[in-house]
Amino acid sequence: MRERKKKSIKYRLVSSVAILIASIFVLISIAFNLLISEYIKYNATQVLTESRQYIKDIPNNNREMPVEPKRPDKTPTGRAEALVVTSNYEVIKPELFQYNTNTDLTAFIEIIKKEKINLYTDQVEKITTDSGTYYYTSVHDKNSINSYIVYFINMTNLDEFKNSLSSILLAVMILALILTFYVTYIISTRITDPIKDLSAFAKRIGEGKYASIKDEFQDLELHDLKESMNETTKKLEEYDTEQRVFFQNVSHELRTPLQIIKTNAEGIEYNLIDKNKASSIIRDETDKLSELVEDIIYLSRLEARSNDMVYKEGDLRETLSYTVERYSTVFKKKNISIIYDFDDYPVLFKYDEKSIERAFHNLISNALRYTKDKIIITCKNQEGRIIVRVADNGTGINKEQLPNIFDRFYKGEKGVHGIGLSIVKSIVTSYNGRIEVDTSPKGSTFTLFL
Repeated sequence: MRERKKKSIKYRLVSSVAILIASIFVLISIAFNLLISEYIKYNATQVLTESRQYIKDIPNNNREMPVEPKRPDKTPTGRAEALVVTSNYEVIKPELFQYNTNTDLTAFIEIIKKEKINLYTDQVEKITTDSGTYYYTSVHDKNSINSYIVYFINMTNLDEFKNSLSSILLAVMILALILTFYVTYIISTRITDPIKDLSAFAKRIGEGKYASIKDEFQDLELHDLKESMNETTKKLEEYDTEQRVFFQNVSHELRTPLQIIKTNAEGIEYNLIDKNKASSIIRDETDKLSELVEDIIYLSRLEARSNDMVYKEGDLRETLSYTVERYSTVFKKKNISIIYDFDDYPVLFKYDEKSIERAFHNLISNALRYTKDKIIITCKNQEGRIIVRVADNGTGINKEQLPNIFDRFYKGEKGVHGIGLSIVKSIVTSYNGRIEVDTSPKGSTFTLFL
């Protein structure tokens, strides 16, 4: 199928408005001409019909006719004239009625001889020639077998008036179209020029150029679009920077365990180190590497808003308790006590169990590394929001490190990969929640608001 040629907004806007204006004027012109024509015909018919009826009502052989035929009062069409002609269109007695000789009568006599008008009709007829426009009707003369009384009325002036008004309407239409073209062109230019600027701006964004657009637009919608694009550009620039840093950090984090694995493998190959010791190191580094890759993949899925998450309403206390139980052996080994501060009633929340469990796991793992001998787990409904806290009684977080603890690959004093807390923040943010941290020399508290 052949693709239709694309047209510019300016062309479509100008042409559409021009067609609309032209159509309106054409409809007005047609309606005007129809109304004026009907008005002229109606008045002419009224005058001629009454004149015709008046003659029919006169008794035979009565020659004392009125000076002029009877016509309606206040008729704007003028007066009806009359003459008697034979069936061969010979004028018999223009003097049958008392009238003042005028050019209308002379012109009409010439017309009936030339055009051979229909003398046998009972209707009002119209005839248009170079001489003008006339309406006429005929009545058989009761006093003569071969003669007819013809009544006519000259409507040339009204017809010319109608034509003059039509010409004026045409001139107004042409002027209006010209004005419409001009105004629409100016308006469309004010619309399309900013769109072209925004289009060029979008292309620059695609090329990785994130400089914001400074142009000011008068139209609110275009201004809002510009602001949205600038905001998007800012976020894209931040994301691009984060991605570059992310890949740099990933390459660094992957390089270290891989180098250790390679070194120990070469040591085994050349019998430089104990095989059992080297194998243990390789296994440990492989586990760390596997955990790091898993964290990176999980973080990528969170950012991509993967659709494989299953959201169900459940009790957060149960998920939190289950996660803590997984560390029970470690807690016993290190003599760490767990204190639960839970609501008595279910803390219901619609969530994906795997993601929330991952967040709880990272928080507890973090507390486990820094606490002395106690971790307090809180899960409550407070003031319409769900509060989850994980508090330790360690030495707290250095204030200089505090602003960066949620950054990717930022490792604290006892950190492993520096991804755990950033994953927690990403998970909480995906639920439109937030995470806060309070720290002091007596320990740190991480609070989730869901």
